[in-house]
Amino acid sequence: MVVGALLALLFIRLGLWQLDRLDERRESNAVIEARSAEQPRALAALIGQIGMDPAELAFRPAIVEGEYRTDLEFFSIGRTYDDVTGTLVATPLELSDGSLLTVIRGLVPAGTQGPPAVGYEPPQGEMSLVGRLDDGEEPSRLGESDPEDGKLTSLSRLDLEFIDSWIDGDVLPILLLLDEQTPASEPAPVTVPSEALTEGSHLGYAVQWFAFAAIVVVGVGLLVRRAGTTRDGEV
Repeated sequence: MVVGALLALLFIRLGLWQLDRLDERRESNAVIEARSAEQPRALAALIGQIGMDPAELAFRPAIVEGEYRTDLEFFSIGRTYDDVTGTLVATPLELSDGSLLTVIRGLVPAGTQGPPAVGYEPPQGEMSLVGRLDDGEEPSRLGESDPEDGKLTSLSRLDLEFIDSWIDGDVLPILLLLDEQTPASEPAPVTVPSEALTEGSHLGYAVQWFAFAAIVVVGVGLLVRRAGTTRDGEV
């Protein structure tokens, strides 16, 4: 009986934990929706207001100007968006102060030669870009392999610290997911779509844990009742 009670309490606690995670996901989604709905502003203005805080800048639309550094371009292969698999093209943009902003220009077909991506080279000279800021991706659990020739050409995760360690120059700790640019590229990589906001499976897991708790409570109750009936029937 004691074991059953402890199990029921454990399952209830796990259910409440999943509900807490659901609340966190909803709050995060609300923040992302609010930031995504903002009007695009110059990157310098955003940094001036918010500071260079990648977590606070993430998901905000931004306008940046500079020149692409195709000599520093690199790939991230095997990416899938909307059921389309290809190679992600990342091209640093040199800003007026000399710093570099990693721009995710989009997805090109798997097997595209490069970098630079053959057939998908951006225009030369001053560019004006509009896109969504992002704070990059967590490092790979297995870690990235250091480039053999000292030049970053491909990596599995958009780990901005790793990128900065291998690209010569001041790489900003944020990146830009490109939506449009002037002048336009022709042909252009397919832009990376915004990630669909969902609530995950937290509610389903919570219901599952509460159901387990109910089963344990009912089971213990039946065992207690049966034990009482047996004692009453003893001579």
